[in-house]
Amino acid sequence: MIMALESILPVPDILQAKRVLAVQPHYDDNDIAAGGTLAALREAGAEIFYLTVTDDLMGVIDASLSPEAAAAQLKREQNSAGKIIGVSQHYWLGYPDAGKYDYFELRAGIIMHIRLVRPDFVFAPDPWLAYEAHRDHIQTGRATAEAAILYGLLRLPSSDAAVDAAYGGHELLGVAFYYTREPNTAVDISQTREKKEQAVRCYQAQFSPDDMDKLLMVLDFKSRQYAEGHGYSHAEALKVLHPQALHCGI
Repeated sequence: MIMALESILPVPDILQAKRVLAVQPHYDDNDIAAGGTLAALREAGAEIFYLTVTDDLMGVIDASLSPEAAAAQLKREQNSAGKIIGVSQHYWLGYPDAGKYDYFELRAGIIMHIRLVRPDFVFAPDPWLAYEAHRDHIQTGRATAEAAILYGLLRLPSSDAAVDAAYGGHELLGVAFYYTREPNTAVDISQTREKKEQAVRCYQAQFSPDDMDKLLMVLDFKSRQYAEGHGYSHAEALKVLHPQALHCGI
């Protein structure tokens, strides 16, 4: 006889998030993939914090800009988008976009920000997305997933000893992976999709007007597709897991 077993770890309710750390490889990923969800959480009273892993310079399309001018434009655009979404604070790690950086240093930096911000949910790209070729996305997702299960081990140092010394512990309730093909959660963004579009349109350094229009068309199509059968017009798809589900599958 075969018995169906209920999950020991039910899917955490992302809509109950009160404090969110959204970790992204590049300056626009959070808003492109999950901007509607993050805006909805902010409207519900959650505090939203963004941690950007790379400097994102490789994608800047204006070759005449110096690295300093390009970096300044990226920051301006990200801050403008963040105001629309409702981001409380931005943090940057500054690793080279599409470049070489150490995984363990990255993990330590993410652990430090988890201990600093004390979120109840973290967001990141799904590092197990089939055929994902961009290493920045893979490393960011994997390091965030591992940080989500190791942040409470106080013998494991983060990138900031002062933050470690001040940290008294807290509970991380869930990890939400975006850019996933195995979602288990559809979030209604019918009321926040316009905020998402406005935020994404802020990112002009890496998109021509035509490319931006194409991106927004794809995002609208996918959000309508994710909403099918749920009773609302637009949705974002996430893989939401309890942190314990990220180790040994139990």
